Amino acid sequence: MLQAILAGLVLGICKMDMFFGYCYLSRPLVASTLMGLALGDVTQGIIIGGVLEVIFIGSFPVGAAVSPDGAAAGVIGTAFAIMTNTGPELATALAVPIGLLGGFLFIVVKLFNSVFATAMSNQLKKSKMKAASRIYVIGCWISTFGIYFIFGLLAVYSGSGAVQSFVKSIPVDVINGLSAAANLLPAIGFAMLLKMIISKKMSPFFFIGFMLAAYLKLPTIAITLLAVMFVIIMLTPHNLNTAPATGQEDLDDDF
Repeated sequence: MLQAILAGLVLGICKMDMFFGYCYLSRPLVASTLMGLALGDVTQGIIIGGVLEVIFIGSFPVGAAVSPDGAAAGVIGTAFAIMTNTGPELATALAVPIGLLGGFLFIVVKLFNSVFATAMSNQLKKSKMKAASRIYVIGCWISTFGIYFIFGLLAVYSGSGAVQSFVKSIPVDVINGLSAAANLLPAIGFAMLLKMIISKKMSPFFFIGFMLAAYLKLPTIAITLLAVMFVIIMLTPHNLNTAPATGQEDLDDDF
Protein backbone atom coordinates (compact mmCIF):
# COMPACT_ATOMS: atom_id res chain seq x y z
CA MET A 1 0.00 0.00 0.00
CA LEU A 2 2.87 2.38 0.80
CA GLN A 3 4.33 1.90 -2.67
CA ALA A 4 0.96 2.72 -4.24
CA ILE A 5 0.68 5.90 -2.13
CA LEU A 6 4.18 6.95 -3.17
CA ALA A 7 3.29 6.36 -6.82
CA GLY A 8 0.19 8.51 -6.45
CA LEU A 9 2.15 11.30 -4.77
CA VAL A 10 4.90 11.29 -7.41
CA LEU A 11 2.43 11.25 -10.30
CA GLY A 12 0.35 14.04 -8.74
CA ILE A 13 3.45 16.21 -8.23
CA CYS A 14 4.74 15.54 -11.75
CA LYS A 15 1.43 16.53 -13.33
CA MET A 16 1.45 19.84 -11.44
CA ASP A 17 4.26 21.19 -13.61
CA MET A 18 1.74 22.80 -15.97
CA PHE A 19 0.91 25.25 -13.19
CA PHE A 20 4.54 26.35 -12.80
CA GLY A 21 5.48 27.25 -16.36
CA TYR A 22 6.05 23.66 -17.50
CA CYS A 23 9.23 22.81 -15.60
CA TYR A 24 9.52 19.36 -17.24
CA LEU A 25 8.49 17.37 -14.18
CA SER A 26 6.08 15.46 -16.41
CA ARG A 27 8.79 14.14 -18.74
CA PRO A 28 9.34 10.37 -18.39
CA LEU A 29 13.01 10.79 -17.45
CA VAL A 30 12.19 13.04 -14.49
CA ALA A 31 9.06 11.13 -13.46
CA SER A 32 10.81 7.75 -13.52
CA THR A 33 13.80 9.12 -11.61
CA LEU A 34 11.55 10.54 -8.89
CA MET A 35 9.67 7.24 -8.71
CA GLY A 36 12.95 5.36 -8.40
CA LEU A 37 14.02 7.75 -5.64
CA ALA A 38 10.76 7.16 -3.79
CA LEU A 39 11.16 3.37 -4.02
CA GLY A 40 14.85 3.42 -3.10
CA ASP A 41 16.29 2.49 -6.50
CA VAL A 42 17.37 5.71 -8.21
CA THR A 43 19.68 3.94 -10.67
CA GLN A 44 16.90 1.75 -12.02
CA GLY A 45 14.60 4.77 -12.18
CA ILE A 46 17.11 6.71 -14.29
CA ILE A 47 17.66 3.75 -16.63
CA ILE A 48 13.94 3.18 -17.14
CA GLY A 49 13.35 6.92 -17.47
CA GLY A 50 16.00 7.19 -20.16
CA VAL A 51 14.40 4.40 -22.18
CA LEU A 52 10.89 5.84 -21.82
CA GLU A 53 12.10 9.37 -22.62
CA VAL A 54 13.37 8.16 -25.98
CA ILE A 55 10.01 6.51 -26.65
CA PHE A 56 8.05 9.68 -25.86
CA ILE A 57 10.64 12.15 -27.20
CA GLY A 58 8.49 13.03 -30.21
CA SER A 59 5.22 13.05 -28.28
CA PHE A 60 3.97 16.60 -27.76
CA PRO A 61 0.44 17.99 -27.48
CA VAL A 62 -0.19 20.13 -30.57
CA GLY A 63 -3.34 22.24 -30.64
CA ALA A 64 -6.32 20.19 -29.53
CA ALA A 65 -4.51 16.90 -30.08
CA VAL A 66 -3.72 14.97 -26.90
CA SER A 67 -0.50 12.99 -26.82
CA PRO A 68 0.10 9.90 -24.65
CA ASP A 69 0.96 10.71 -21.04
CA GLY A 70 4.67 10.10 -20.58
CA ALA A 71 4.55 10.98 -16.87
CA ALA A 72 1.95 8.32 -16.10
CA ALA A 73 3.88 5.76 -18.14
CA GLY A 74 7.09 6.73 -16.34
CA VAL A 75 5.73 6.64 -12.80
CA ILE A 76 3.50 3.56 -13.05
CA GLY A 77 5.81 1.63 -15.38
CA THR A 78 8.82 2.32 -13.16
CA ALA A 79 6.89 1.34 -10.05
CA PHE A 80 5.89 -2.00 -11.56
CA ALA A 81 9.38 -2.64 -12.93
CA ILE A 82 11.09 -1.99 -9.59
CA MET A 83 8.48 -3.87 -7.56
CA THR A 84 8.75 -6.95 -9.78
CA ASN A 85 12.53 -6.70 -10.41
CA THR A 86 12.01 -6.96 -14.18
CA GLY A 87 13.89 -3.84 -15.34
CA PRO A 88 13.06 -1.67 -18.36
CA GLU A 89 11.46 -4.52 -20.34
CA LEU A 90 8.20 -4.48 -18.36
CA ALA A 91 8.14 -0.67 -18.19
CA THR A 92 8.45 -0.34 -21.96
CA ALA A 93 5.80 -3.00 -22.54
CA LEU A 94 3.38 -1.10 -20.29
CA ALA A 95 4.38 2.37 -21.53
CA VAL A 96 2.02 2.61 -24.51
CA PRO A 97 -1.23 1.39 -22.85
CA ILE A 98 -0.57 3.41 -19.69
CA GLY A 99 0.33 6.46 -21.78
CA LEU A 100 -2.89 6.20 -23.79
CA LEU A 101 -4.95 5.81 -20.62
CA GLY A 102 -3.19 8.83 -19.13
CA GLY A 103 -3.98 10.84 -22.28
CA PHE A 104 -7.66 10.05 -21.84
CA LEU A 105 -7.46 11.07 -18.18
CA PHE A 106 -5.84 14.37 -19.25
CA ILE A 107 -9.00 15.20 -21.21
CA VAL A 108 -11.12 14.40 -18.15
CA VAL A 109 -8.97 16.68 -15.98
CA LYS A 110 -9.26 19.54 -18.47
CA LEU A 111 -13.04 19.17 -18.66
CA PHE A 112 -13.20 19.09 -14.86
CA ASN A 113 -11.03 22.20 -14.55
CA SER A 114 -13.13 24.09 -17.09
CA VAL A 115 -15.83 24.37 -14.42
CA PHE A 116 -13.41 26.23 -12.16
CA ALA A 117 -12.24 28.35 -15.09
CA THR A 118 -15.79 29.59 -15.62
CA ALA A 119 -16.12 30.39 -11.91
CA MET A 120 -12.79 32.24 -11.99
CA SER A 121 -13.91 34.27 -15.00
CA ASN A 122 -17.06 35.33 -13.20
CA GLN A 123 -15.07 36.47 -10.16
CA LEU A 124 -12.60 38.39 -12.32
CA LYS A 125 -15.45 40.25 -14.01
CA LYS A 126 -16.45 41.42 -10.54
CA SER A 127 -12.82 42.42 -9.81
CA LYS A 128 -12.63 39.88 -6.98
CA MET A 129 -9.00 38.84 -7.37
CA LYS A 130 -8.68 36.98 -4.06
CA ALA A 131 -11.78 34.92 -4.76
CA ALA A 132 -10.48 34.04 -8.23
CA SER A 133 -7.11 33.05 -6.74
CA ARG A 134 -8.79 30.78 -4.19
CA ILE A 135 -10.80 29.08 -6.92
CA TYR A 136 -7.63 28.57 -8.96
CA VAL A 137 -5.61 27.11 -6.08
CA ILE A 138 -8.33 25.09 -4.39
CA GLY A 139 -10.09 24.09 -7.58
CA CYS A 140 -7.55 23.56 -10.33
CA TRP A 141 -4.50 22.70 -8.24
CA ILE A 142 -6.12 20.36 -5.76
CA SER A 143 -8.41 18.72 -8.32
CA THR A 144 -5.54 18.03 -10.74
CA PHE A 145 -3.29 16.67 -8.01
CA GLY A 146 -6.13 14.64 -6.50
CA ILE A 147 -7.22 13.02 -9.76
CA TYR A 148 -3.70 11.95 -10.71
CA PHE A 149 -2.93 10.86 -7.15
CA ILE A 150 -5.94 8.54 -7.20
CA PHE A 151 -4.99 7.29 -10.68
CA GLY A 152 -1.44 6.42 -9.64
CA LEU A 153 -2.53 4.90 -6.34
CA LEU A 154 -5.24 2.68 -7.83
CA ALA A 155 -3.10 1.63 -10.79
CA VAL A 156 -0.22 0.44 -8.62
CA TYR A 157 -2.29 -0.88 -5.70
CA SER A 158 -4.74 -2.88 -7.80
CA GLY A 159 -2.16 -4.01 -10.32
CA SER A 160 0.91 -4.84 -8.26
CA GLY A 161 -0.16 -8.30 -7.20
CA ALA A 162 -1.63 -9.12 -10.59
CA VAL A 163 1.48 -7.88 -12.37
CA GLN A 164 3.79 -9.88 -10.11
CA SER A 165 1.87 -13.12 -10.67
CA PHE A 166 1.54 -12.37 -14.37
CA VAL A 167 5.27 -11.75 -14.79
CA LYS A 168 6.13 -15.00 -13.03
CA SER A 169 3.89 -16.92 -15.41
CA ILE A 170 5.38 -15.39 -18.58
CA PRO A 171 7.66 -17.81 -20.50
CA VAL A 172 11.27 -16.83 -21.06
CA ASP A 173 10.73 -16.60 -24.83
CA VAL A 174 7.99 -14.03 -24.33
CA ILE A 175 10.23 -11.99 -22.04
CA ASN A 176 12.91 -12.05 -24.72
CA GLY A 177 10.34 -10.89 -27.25
CA LEU A 178 9.37 -7.99 -24.99
CA SER A 179 13.03 -7.09 -24.70
CA ALA A 180 13.33 -7.00 -28.49
CA ALA A 181 10.21 -4.85 -28.73
CA ALA A 182 11.63 -2.53 -26.09
CA ASN A 183 14.68 -2.01 -28.27
CA LEU A 184 12.44 -1.03 -31.20
CA LEU A 185 10.29 1.49 -29.32
CA PRO A 186 13.08 4.10 -28.96
CA ALA A 187 13.53 3.99 -32.74
CA ILE A 188 9.84 4.81 -33.11
CA GLY A 189 10.27 7.76 -30.77
CA PHE A 190 13.18 9.10 -32.80
CA ALA A 191 11.19 8.56 -36.01
CA MET A 192 8.33 10.68 -34.62
CA LEU A 193 10.77 13.45 -33.74
CA LEU A 194 12.55 13.20 -37.09
CA LYS A 195 9.25 13.47 -38.94
CA MET A 196 8.70 16.92 -37.40
CA ILE A 197 12.15 18.38 -38.13
CA ILE A 198 13.29 16.66 -41.34
CA SER A 199 13.70 18.76 -44.50
CA LYS A 200 15.65 18.63 -47.77
CA LYS A 201 18.33 20.83 -46.24
CA MET A 202 18.71 18.72 -43.09
CA SER A 203 18.34 15.23 -44.58
CA PRO A 204 22.03 14.93 -45.71
CA PHE A 205 23.19 15.44 -42.13
CA PHE A 206 20.86 12.68 -40.98
CA PHE A 207 22.38 10.21 -43.45
CA ILE A 208 25.90 11.35 -42.54
CA GLY A 209 25.18 10.59 -38.89
CA PHE A 210 23.65 7.24 -39.83
CA MET A 211 26.72 6.23 -41.84
CA LEU A 212 29.08 7.32 -39.06
CA ALA A 213 27.19 5.18 -36.56
CA ALA A 214 26.47 2.18 -38.80
CA TYR A 215 29.72 1.80 -40.72
CA LEU A 216 32.40 3.61 -38.71
CA LYS A 217 30.92 2.50 -35.36
CA LEU A 218 31.46 5.94 -33.81
CA PRO A 219 29.89 6.46 -30.38
CA THR A 220 27.06 8.93 -29.83
CA ILE A 221 29.31 11.48 -28.11
CA ALA A 222 31.72 11.54 -31.07
CA ILE A 223 28.89 12.04 -33.56
CA THR A 224 27.42 14.80 -31.38
CA LEU A 225 30.76 16.62 -31.21
CA LEU A 226 31.12 16.29 -34.98
CA ALA A 227 27.63 17.78 -35.40
CA VAL A 228 28.66 20.72 -33.20
CA MET A 229 31.69 21.26 -35.43
CA PHE A 230 29.42 21.28 -38.49
CA VAL A 231 27.25 23.94 -36.87
CA ILE A 232 30.27 26.11 -36.02
CA ILE A 233 31.66 25.79 -39.54
CA MET A 234 28.31 26.67 -41.10
CA LEU A 235 27.64 29.68 -38.88
CA THR A 236 31.11 31.21 -38.62
CA PRO A 237 31.47 32.38 -42.27
CA HIS A 238 28.03 33.96 -42.06
CA ASN A 239 29.01 35.91 -38.95
CA LEU A 240 32.36 36.95 -40.45
CA ASN A 241 30.75 38.19 -43.65
CA THR A 242 28.10 40.18 -41.81
CA ALA A 243 30.52 42.31 -39.78
CA PRO A 244 32.47 43.89 -42.69
CA ALA A 245 29.25 44.58 -44.58
CA THR A 246 27.87 46.52 -41.62
CA GLY A 247 31.10 48.48 -41.30
CA GLN A 248 31.06 49.37 -45.01
CA GLU A 249 27.48 50.64 -44.75
CA ASP A 250 28.46 52.84 -41.81
CA LEU A 251 31.43 54.17 -43.81
CA ASP A 252 29.19 55.03 -46.75
CA ASP A 253 26.76 56.82 -44.45
CA ASP A 254 29.62 58.98 -43.11
CA PHE A 255 30.38 60.24 -46.61
